[in-house]
Amino acid sequence: MSKKEFFINTVRMIDVEGSTNIPTVLYYRPRASVLIGSSALAEAKNRYEINEDFKIDLGNIDPKSEPPKKFDTATGERVSARKLTHDFLHEVLKYVSEWLENNDVAKGTSILLAEPLVMQTELVGPDWLSNYRRNLERILDGKFEKIDFLPEPFAVFQYYRYGLRHPLVAERTKHYALVMDFGGGTFDVCIIETTKEGDISRTGSNSRPLAASSGPIGGFYVNRMIAQELFWKYLLPQSRKDKFNKGLEVYGKWRKGIDDLSTAANEYCNFVNNFHETIYRVENPKLTLCKSIVNWGIESLLTVNVPIALPEDPFSATGKFINVQFSGSELRNIFVSKVWEPRLKHIIRQALQRGKEELCGAPISVVLLSGGSANIGWLRELLQRDFAGELGDAEILRLPDFQEVVTKGLAVECARRFHNQGGDFSSVTYNRLCLILDADRSVYQPQCFRARVEGLPNVTDMPGVLLPSASILRSFIDKPMRWRVKLDHPPRQQLDYYFLRSSFDPNDHENLQNIEEHIVYTPLNCPFDAALQVELIVKHDGTAMPTFIYKSGRTEAETIALKGKPFYLDMTYTQTAATSKAYIGLDFGTSNTSISFVDESSIQIYRKRAVEKSWKELSDLVSTLPYPLAVPLALYLSQVDQAKLVKQAFEFIEAALTMAAYVAYLDFCLNKTEGESRLFKGFTQRSAGPLWALINDCLSKLGNNAVISCPFQELLNPEFHQPLNDAVTFFASYKHGKVRETELDILRVVQILANISQKVFATHVFGFFENVSKQRFGSEHHGIFRHACGPPPFFKFSQYRGPYTFSEDEPFLLNLDKCTALPLQPLIFWDRCNKHPDVDIGHCYLFDIPEKGKGQYSFKAVGYPCSCQVSVTNQYRALAEKLEEYRERDSKATLLQVGSVEDILGG
Repeated sequence: MSKKEFFINTVRMIDVEGSTNIPTVLYYRPRASVLIGSSALAEAKNRYEINEDFKIDLGNIDPKSEPPKKFDTATGERVSARKLTHDFLHEVLKYVSEWLENNDVAKGTSILLAEPLVMQTELVGPDWLSNYRRNLERILDGKFEKIDFLPEPFAVFQYYRYGLRHPLVAERTKHYALVMDFGGGTFDVCIIETTKEGDISRTGSNSRPLAASSGPIGGFYVNRMIAQELFWKYLLPQSRKDKFNKGLEVYGKWRKGIDDLSTAANEYCNFVNNFHETIYRVENPKLTLCKSIVNWGIESLLTVNVPIALPEDPFSATGKFINVQFSGSELRNIFVSKVWEPRLKHIIRQALQRGKEELCGAPISVVLLSGGSANIGWLRELLQRDFAGELGDAEILRLPDFQEVVTKGLAVECARRFHNQGGDFSSVTYNRLCLILDADRSVYQPQCFRARVEGLPNVTDMPGVLLPSASILRSFIDKPMRWRVKLDHPPRQQLDYYFLRSSFDPNDHENLQNIEEHIVYTPLNCPFDAALQVELIVKHDGTAMPTFIYKSGRTEAETIALKGKPFYLDMTYTQTAATSKAYIGLDFGTSNTSISFVDESSIQIYRKRAVEKSWKELSDLVSTLPYPLAVPLALYLSQVDQAKLVKQAFEFIEAALTMAAYVAYLDFCLNKTEGESRLFKGFTQRSAGPLWALINDCLSKLGNNAVISCPFQELLNPEFHQPLNDAVTFFASYKHGKVRETELDILRVVQILANISQKVFATHVFGFFENVSKQRFGSEHHGIFRHACGPPPFFKFSQYRGPYTFSEDEPFLLNLDKCTALPLQPLIFWDRCNKHPDVDIGHCYLFDIPEKGKGQYSFKAVGYPCSCQVSVTNQYRALAEKLEEYRERDSKATLLQVGSVEDILGG
């Protein structure tokens, strides 16, 4: 996998209560303000008090109508999807406003929102995307200078091209990429052609969308299929199958907003409630299974299973449950037969079919995967199995850090707009617009259209095509586009017209865009010109209004023209104002939401740093250093304010000194002889001065005996020791305002610690063991070791086989070559946090300071404003007792010979 570009590591992310990945959930409290994100999950007594998965429902609501209030809240009040969206975004924007104010961002910020592509499926209506946009515009009205939208897979492509800079996407040659974004609520697929140039500062469009397809199929749909299969298998005797199917029908209509439950029988209301709750109840077991699967082969043996609670009777409200086991093989069968075969496979094939003419026989060279649900590894396996012909020459790429892809891709598009107004993907069509005309119900065939307005694409050699894919319509918004076409005979009675997506078959209902109406009736005694004229006026939101001109006149009164039914064109949103100075990138996702920020001044700083060797080297280390170092280093790289840059540098330096001190101390304990020592007793707190003193003490006593911390010995060399001494002294004075930030070369100090730390942790990987269990009929234990390097999520892991069982709260430094592991407890541990229950791996806590009471210690979380109290009187007693032992005297540590580890890439 290629390294990330400097820019992508420096994009500033806006956090909500310490987290840049915000669960898209709400909790309504009686007589109190609504909570969102982690706070909502922490406060709610159970998951069923939470409101979530309402993004698709938002697009089912006509903005001009009174929306159905179908979502129960914890207060007992029922609310609509529009109300949920309004309340969620209102709370999110409070944090955004505070962040902008704290970062001295002037007013006039615009917002770029990620959106799904146009969806063509029976699960949503044809106006879904138009409704979705207009609802969000109303909710955000007056809060930003300008509101703009970008399809999610286009943001994914921008991330891969300008952020990852994989050679297949970014090199100076033409490629065709198939992009798939498989999220919590939607599955979006598009084909994008890359141009030969790829620099982010190049003017002009660097990419062209050739075809696209989409459907409301995401992680929650997978959950729905799981719930459906479990109900069918465990809860329903054969005599109730018809009743079950009726219940599913009622549920489907309720979710689409077609019917509410006021007229449904009680037993079906109970079914809807039970089924809906089960969809969310299966989420965590599904994630647990996915984390436990190492071999994603379609035929591989899967033995792992998890318990799931199901309602005893789905048609009653008794509240009684039964426990059933759900296996990895069952999940695979459901994914293949209920999700892949009928849904995902069709959407992919549809996109490839739509792009066939545009590709002109050229092969797809790369497949780009993104989205949380893309971590279901069977997607990759099934792509290779079922699309071997179309994708045989393509490399399939999947990023592990999917949580940032769309949001940072939005930031890339915003940065492009500073150099190329409109960016790469503004006001551009992403499917061919075809038109079939049938005069008086005679035999129809594709006719050639001749553009009558300068600037329109020449389509005279493309029968049936009005607009090719990648047509840029920015200069034609709200202006008439016209074409001439000669029919075999004029429509003396009626004209049937069919606007289609990359198709010429009026019976192809999936690709037919004017489904509701396709006939205009000819007036009596109507005269005709020699050729019919087709006029299309496109609004900024993609609404296309067709007119068919039979007879041109000198005035409008003399002209005979019939208006067709407006339809929605497959194109990206059109910005009408001048380019903004600052942008918020908002990925409002079904499962999670995240926010990025870029402005013109920071882009200039990033461009300057990107060509400087020292900054580029630091950027490369963000993805390889241990998590406790990667997080503050990324924040340092993204900072542009000089005063805050110093503060962020100090955060990284302190984190690097922490890891160096703790590793050096434990290495000292590994080499400890019979004599007594009390190095840890003199360590008063986790700040630069005491940490630097502990490092010096440990390394001096270790000398040439260092096992793991040997590279840290370089810190004692004069060329490095003096700058670090100066830095420790400087920060002590800087905190009290006694020195200016320009009095120290801070960048050099950051470089020294980052580079030397990398030497240590390149051979001794920071991470933790997971899912370790004893094998049946033997003494060996099997599991995985997850590499906690770079920002989370951590998808690289090694398979473990050995004599030990391990708890997931224990961090280790693992030498993959020697198969040895150094335990880092009690100085570092992992644990879940009540304030952030959504963080799957929990927090990584670092020893911070002894408290006043005996046997009490404070730990601080990496990357979050959370702390943990460790005491001999609470659940962390074992840690506290070990720390007490260290405070008395330095005790012997043990290096574990763990057996065998096989380094592989997860997912």
